[in-house]
Amino acid sequence: MNVFQDALRRIAERVEGTRAVSLVGVDGIPIDTYGPGEGASVESVAAEMGSFVKSSRPVDSSSGPVQQLCLVTDQGKAILSRVTEEYYLLLLLSREGNFGRGRFELRKAALALEKELL
Repeated sequence: MNVFQDALRRIAERVEGTRAVSLVGVDGIPIDTYGPGEGASVESVAAEMGSFVKSSRPVDSSSGPVQQLCLVTDQGKAILSRVTEEYYLLLLLSREGNFGRGRFELRKAALALEKELL
């Protein structure tokens, strides 16, 4: 298992209700994914959220880049968390998934993975 798979597996094991977790490029293309992603396509959620991140990039640099983006629906939750300027972690949760723990674990993993991606 590589560094990315290890990090994604640890997130999935620590966050109750995880459907899938993925490292995605800002273009919405998954680099690596862990978990079946049942109920939602990781690729389609990543593409939609990546599109939103790109379209919401500030015109001026005073507000900074999107750090985290959360989407909550009747079917589940999705959290996109920035690792670097070009990479994000995407966590797909069930409706009952632990949202707060998910945000915490994504932040920890992002700090660790940032060194690998720079």
